[in-house]
Amino acid sequence: MTDIRSVQVADGVSVLVPQTEGALFSEVDFIYNEIFFERTYLKHGITLSDSSRVVDAGANVGLFSLFVKQEFPGAKILAFEPIPAIHRALLGNLDEHGAKDVEVHRAALGRRHEDEVRFTFYPALPGNSTRYPEQKSVGQELTVEQIGQDAVDSIMAGVEVAAEVHRLSDMLRDWAPEGPIDLLKIDVEGAELEVMEGLDATDWQRVQQAVIEVQDLDGRLDAVLAVLDAQGFDVTVEGAANLPEVFRYSMVFARRGH
Repeated sequence: MTDIRSVQVADGVSVLVPQTEGALFSEVDFIYNEIFFERTYLKHGITLSDSSRVVDAGANVGLFSLFVKQEFPGAKILAFEPIPAIHRALLGNLDEHGAKDVEVHRAALGRRHEDEVRFTFYPALPGNSTRYPEQKSVGQELTVEQIGQDAVDSIMAGVEVAAEVHRLSDMLRDWAPEGPIDLLKIDVEGAELEVMEGLDATDWQRVQQAVIEVQDLDGRLDAVLAVLDAQGFDVTVEGAANLPEVFRYSMVFARRGH
């Protein structure tokens, strides 16, 4: 079982992470900076309020949910994280920081319900844990050049775990059967389209905004944009900050057209 440890990410602010002791760098520092200082999820017209309802698909250790609760204490969040060790850290962070009205499921989201799916957990780089480890080879040559093959092999040593997969529309029936979903945040390491395909047409009409991280492999970015266009969203795309272009990551910001 992976140990959960506390890491300081800012003056007076620490969070729990399932990261291996002695890692080459603290992944959580990068994520904290992206969410809290660069305010990545509130760009290009994305707005929230104290009455917002937010879906956090790929919650990781909970930094995005903590950010939403810090900025908008009355917001309600439905969060999903399938990896057991990361899920434990997520629950611990929500508890330690007093985040209320966050409903957490140790599960992934997809186009259909599946009882047991294999995921790969990377103890040295937990935020990259994924259902599709084969996609992690993209850009790896560049990383090898920077830190060496042995270091890359250590960082990308994965452990298989099992998790349930739900359709988002099925989960919304219990959490919020009607009314707007103010933000759908998707950061799921390769399963973006599957999350989107798990939303019924009637639920898509409830989604007011979306922010989606997409690694553009096999035309995935165009496919994500096509879904959003068909659903009537105005979309802005920018390269993911602080990541080399060779990794092909983009951030997609979608707002319902007015």
